[in-house]
Amino acid sequence: MKYDSKNKFVGVTGKTHKSAAEAKASFKLYPNGWLPYEEKFPQTFVDDDGTEYQAMPDFIHAATGFYAEFKAHKMNGKKTRRAAFAAMAKVDHDIARGYLDPAKRPYRELENAWHHSIQTMACKTRQLPTNTPLVLIYEEAQDINEERRCARNGVFMLSLDNMYCFNAFLRFASLGLDVSFSRCGFGYSVSSVSA
Repeated sequence: MKYDSKNKFVGVTGKTHKSAAEAKASFKLYPNGWLPYEEKFPQTFVDDDGTEYQAMPDFIHAATGFYAEFKAHKMNGKKTRRAAFAAMAKVDHDIARGYLDPAKRPYRELENAWHHSIQTMACKTRQLPTNTPLVLIYEEAQDINEERRCARNGVFMLSLDNMYCFNAFLRFASLGLDVSFSRCGFGYSVSSVSA
C-alpha cells in the first residue's frame, strides 16, 4: 500500500490524520509496528503555569507500548499553554483586522500553538509514568541544535530517516529479549521477565 496524494490526510490504516505529513509518515512507520493512535492519554498533564490539559499521541508501538508524536516542522519554544493561546489569539485578531492573510494561519500555528511547542512534549515526557515512554519523531533529520534543545528539555527525538536502530530495538524488545538503546544521553532498556 502506498501513500495517495489525492487523499492526502488518509494514512496506511485508513485513519484520517491531522496533517498530510503525518498520514504519509504512517506508511513508513506501520511496517515497523507503529499504529495510529486515536485515544487520549489516561491522565491530565500540567504545564509550568499549573494549567491542566489533555493530550493524544499520534502513534503507538503496539508490541512495546511506546508512544510517539510526529512533527513535520521544528517545534516552537512557547513555554506555557497560556502563552501559546495568547499568541494564537493575537494571530486571530490580526486576521480579523485584515493585517494577516488567513492563509498564513497554519504557519503561525507552527510558530505559536501549544501542540507545536517543545514544552508540551517536555511536560508529557516528565509526567508520564516511566513505563510509558514517549518519543518525538520528526519527518526529516534535524540539526545538532535541535537535538540539543530536545535533550535539554528531556525529549527523546528521532527522525523517520534515523529510526532503523530504534525500530530494531523495539523488535527485539517485543520478542522478549534483554536489549537496551541509547541516543543523545537517553537510554531505554527492556529485560525479559522470568517465570
